[in-house]
Amino acid sequence: MAPKQPLWPLCLCGELPLGSTVPYERYFEAVDYLQRRLWHELPIVPVERALQRRVRHVLEHLGNPHLWFPVVHVGGSAGKGSTTAITASILRAAVLRTGTYTSPHLQTFVERYDVDGRLVDPGRFADLVLGLDPLVRQMHLEVLDGVGYGRPALVEATFAAGMRHFADEDCAAAVVEVGLGGRTDCTNVFEDKPVTVITNIEFEHTERLGATRASIAREKAALIRGREVFVTGERHRDALEVLEARCAETGATPWRLGREIRLRHHAPVSGDVPGERFDLASPLGSFRDLRVALTGEHQARNAALAVAAALAFGDRTGLLITEDHVRAGLERVWISGRMEQVQSEPLVLLDSAHNPVEARALATALRDHYLRRGVRLHLVCGILADKDQVSMVRAFAAVANTVAVTQPALVERIGDPGRMLELFRARLGAKNVTFVEEPASALDDALSRARPRDVVCVTGSMFLVGAVRERWVPEGRILKRRSAALRGNGE
Repeated sequence: MAPKQPLWPLCLCGELPLGSTVPYERYFEAVDYLQRRLWHELPIVPVERALQRRVRHVLEHLGNPHLWFPVVHVGGSAGKGSTTAITASILRAAVLRTGTYTSPHLQTFVERYDVDGRLVDPGRFADLVLGLDPLVRQMHLEVLDGVGYGRPALVEATFAAGMRHFADEDCAAAVVEVGLGGRTDCTNVFEDKPVTVITNIEFEHTERLGATRASIAREKAALIRGREVFVTGERHRDALEVLEARCAETGATPWRLGREIRLRHHAPVSGDVPGERFDLASPLGSFRDLRVALTGEHQARNAALAVAAALAFGDRTGLLITEDHVRAGLERVWISGRMEQVQSEPLVLLDSAHNPVEARALATALRDHYLRRGVRLHLVCGILADKDQVSMVRAFAAVANTVAVTQPALVERIGDPGRMLELFRARLGAKNVTFVEEPASALDDALSRARPRDVVCVTGSMFLVGAVRERWVPEGRILKRRSAALRGNGE
């Protein structure tokens, strides 16, 4: 069966050839199944009613694989993907077979399941997903008779399948990134875990999480289940009080950045290798002149939380995490689409900043590391309509010289680009802001404006960055190599 063109472009299959000889045909069949059947076709009971009951049913069907290994559970408004990757890198450096679950992916579904730096085999992914179909059908039919909570959502199916993959791969640990919020998120099924991390609390998804920082904190605080070490970088008093109250209620031990965890960031030095240097003190040890191989002061904060989480994990599970493990994990970490350099002359950076706090962090990192005297910044930017476009444009416009506004490949959420054009033009002038609908053409537009020493940065949406990244790292190459890294990185 030839794979159908996906209806929802989380998997960027724009160059997918047709016919029965398609490489990874069964993988693309599984992707189509997820996107078409579990996203568009079958109705679903709202998550507010189902909560985790539905995903627990799928996990039980798979043998409850999420109970087979200890977990570091990472949530938060910003930085959770980076914190997840850094934590996993430290655990791998400690020679612990580690599964890393992230959601959503940047280019293709296999990126969600990583074991010791190697992505799941596409055929194995297909077996896991398509093997759920009899259960999906049964759950759908049962709800028609008034029983249960209907078929699983796409994220529930992929999460449960990922936990089964980690169990089958004999993982000794897993680092699991939360999808959205906490109370209703499908990953919130770990009753007994060594560590929970909530990076921070910011205004995001307010239509689902609430309009105040305290209400958002309450949704995320549900991740704290009891007796674990709770690591957080949150500083706002109203949100922190909610998190601290949850710790008191459940018996979790709080480690707070600025209190139990102390960070001193080293200012970047001209000519320094990329990355951030910092000193760190934690309840389980202090370290001087650590270096994380990710760029931006915000990555030093993420790294501080990750080191604390890894140390707490080791303490709670009996694993010795040494200073050498910490340093090696920080040095080796890489993340696609986070201040990722994919080209030089002109320098092209990809960064999936998609909310105001990430936009401000990106602007600061660009100013600190790349925008020397005489260097111009050309943005390729697409912000989804349901994001805080005003705040994000304000942050980006503070450092940009020109902007090519484009549309991320997510038809259901792109909205009218006219608003973004108006916001950017009000700050940069009409002649410096263009609209180019197709992302690849928008990139070409920015490259045509750039001199060899300038910087081109693609940002505003994970979907946009994933689409543009295809130019340098095609999906087919990711599937073949089981790695999303540029050649020479992360391998």
